[in-house]
Amino acid sequence: MRSATTTNQEARRRQLLDTIRTWGGRWTSGRVQELRRQCGHAPCRTTARRDLHALAARGHLEERGPQNGRFYTLCTTRKDDRS
Repeated sequence: MRSATTTNQEARRRQLLDTIRTWGGRWTSGRVQELRRQCGHAPCRTTARRDLHALAARGHLEERGPQNGRFYTLCTTRKDDRS
């Protein structure tokens, strides 16, 4: 059985991915924090970073830029879709 934390985490990441697909562009932890702030949530930089990194690890996003200026963009092809 999944914990409530895991379920909330996955729902938050799905919502973020849907937003990124809708708006496109560059996504940073700061942009994710601003999005969550506008939605009435208390944004956390660490959570924003983890969510972006998790979506990249699953092949939804591409990591770009240097470590101290990292941003993410939507992948055109997911890893599991490649031959």
